[in-house]
Amino acid sequence: MKTLILLATAIGATSAFAFGFAADAGKEVTLPVAQEKVKAFTRVLKNGEKQTYNIVGPNKGTWVDAKGKKIPSSNFVFREPGTLVIKKATKGDSAVYDYEPLVTLPPTILPPGAHIDPGNPTGIELTVN
Repeated sequence: MKTLILLATAIGATSAFAFGFAADAGKEVTLPVAQEKVKAFTRVLKNGEKQTYNIVGPNKGTWVDAKGKKIPSSNFVFREPGTLVIKKATKGDSAVYDYEPLVTLPPTILPPGAHIDPGNPTGIELTVN
C-alpha cells in the first residue's frame, strides 16, 4: 500500500511541472508547444531572460527580448497550430518554451463562494546537449 501511495505522489509531482526533454546540438528539434492556435511563443532562457516569438504583428517570425531588441531567428520555423521547429538546435536554445493563445476568453464573474481550479501547467523545457 505504501508503494502505491509513493508511486501516486511521484506521478503527481512530476506532472505538476513543464514537460521536458533533451536534444543533441546540431539536430532538428520539434516542440509541440500548443494544441490551439497561438499568437506568440515565449521562452525563458537558462539565465532568466524572457523572449517572445511573434506569429502575428510587426515582429512576426522574430524573437524579441524584454527590451524590444530583435534576436536572430532564421533557425526557427512555425507550424500550425502551435508547433515550433528549431532547424539546428544549439545550447543557447535551452529554455522553457510556452505560448500565448491567439484567442483568450474574457474573465467571468463567479457567484460568491465559487472558484475555478487553475489549469494544468503548460510549456516544454528543452535542454540541448
